[in-house]
Amino acid sequence: MKCKISPLRPDTAELAPHSVEETAALWSERLRDDDDPRTQAAFEAWLDQAPEHTDAFERVEAAQALVFSLADSSEMQALRRETMQRMLRTRRRSLMLRGGAIAASLLVATVIGVLLINPRGSWQTPGEATVADAGTVYQTGVGQRSVVTLDDGSVVTLNTDSRISTHYQVGLRGVTLERGQALFKVAKDRNRPFVVSAAGRQVTALGTEFDVYLSKRAFEVTLLEGRVTVTRESAPASRGIGAAPALAELQPGQQFVALAKTQPQVRAADVKRVVSWRHGQIVFENERLEDAIVEMNRYSRQQIVLSDERLASLKISGAFNTGDTGTFVDALTAYFPIEHSAPQDGTIVLKPAAPLRG
Repeated sequence: MKCKISPLRPDTAELAPHSVEETAALWSERLRDDDDPRTQAAFEAWLDQAPEHTDAFERVEAAQALVFSLADSSEMQALRRETMQRMLRTRRRSLMLRGGAIAASLLVATVIGVLLINPRGSWQTPGEATVADAGTVYQTGVGQRSVVTLDDGSVVTLNTDSRISTHYQVGLRGVTLERGQALFKVAKDRNRPFVVSAAGRQVTALGTEFDVYLSKRAFEVTLLEGRVTVTRESAPASRGIGAAPALAELQPGQQFVALAKTQPQVRAADVKRVVSWRHGQIVFENERLEDAIVEMNRYSRQQIVLSDERLASLKISGAFNTGDTGTFVDALTAYFPIEHSAPQDGTIVLKPAAPLRG
């Protein structure tokens, strides 16, 4: 299956009076500037009213994240102009009746997103990062993404549901990846190595760019440029670099992979595919459906489950927007003999629409 999804869906741009999408955009804007617990409680109550509220909010957040990553590209500028012109042509009468300036502002907030500069001088989308402990802890929620600049000028891009903590000292720039995934673009400093600790291992670099992914089943390091070494963590990052021998020394385009109960290995990596999440996309190439579902579930509160394990080995290829669970499921049911149901707990259950062999 080859399925390329447009970054902007028509239903996200629709501006029916009091539409769910419009309300979701307003909540996104309000949460960005209002940290009152009562506001958060009201927002969560709105989410609980209906599953489509959560879906709409995730689409708004995904659109903002996608535009953030591509805001200055010529493709995005052209798409922005095309979308605005099309919407103005088709909705001109409605916009005039409702107040053109207000409706147009809501359209921009829903489809294009609003960007801001955070206090540390790095770009992020509204509400994406939580910074605590005097700037030493950075984290994102499910479906969110954030770019932060560390004290030495190194830039870290956090993927969905990720958390890092920094431990800088004389002679060492230490970072711990506590969960999730992060892309590190390290500022050069020969006197202070940059060390990322995760899952009992350390990734050491002087000036380079690499991606580290930590999950329950895997630890992966993918090198984009420069050079890094991977060792076992013989000492906490806050005390210095461990003296353990290197498990691997990576060259650009290589990936270190350690799966549970298997021997770690170094293999060639499709780097663009590995870091496609930076642009709000997930790219699958002949991927097992079970693994593709695990990846899609990382970006959404609404989870997909398989009711029949024989579906797990089906192969899927395509590009999908992060958090766009609905389009992913629609593509599966259109291409495979699969149907879906949604129990009261909000999960999406996939099951065979016709008998499967084996």
